[in-house]
Amino acid sequence: MEIKTIAVIGAGTAGRAIAHRALRAGYRTVLEDFSAGTLEQAVDSIRQTFDQLPGESPDRHTSSAGSPLANLTTCTNVEDAIRDADLIIETAADEMETKLELFTIFDKFAKPNAIFATTSRVHSIDEIAEITSCPERCVSLRFDPPGAPTHLSVTAGKDTLMSTIDICVAVGERVIEFTGETLP
Repeated sequence: MEIKTIAVIGAGTAGRAIAHRALRAGYRTVLEDFSAGTLEQAVDSIRQTFDQLPGESPDRHTSSAGSPLANLTTCTNVEDAIRDADLIIETAADEMETKLELFTIFDKFAKPNAIFATTSRVHSIDEIAEITSCPERCVSLRFDPPGAPTHLSVTAGKDTLMSTIDICVAVGERVIEFTGETLP
């Protein structure tokens, strides 16, 4: 499976950093947050980050064709944000109820074969994946540091397929400097 579209659920510090890196890597990226104001701040932050890249012209990253920002879509509704995503990365607060609610929505509205990822540092991917009909496509992706990721670790659940891990490693290598660490 080739990843073409990444949905990032949550436009806080970690979410906007992941979205920025995904855009730089050439992925179509959907950034979701229930707050329109947070989304607006996130887009401004991403635009400023592109503008600050060495050797880049500030006008290069406007939302015109050929610009990384042309691949960015924002959304205030999880269901709409994930419909076309190949990889869904939730960056919500580490509250189990929130994680379970989001993964239930992913399970119901995501396209077939989409990979569901959490950035949780507290909760087991097995606990989260068991509420889905596809625990084999659930994984934990930990981006470090969260606000300016340069490393990614992949943690598989007991049912996670090796192909899911391989896809996430490939995305990690393309998006950021991958640590090479894959945990069972």
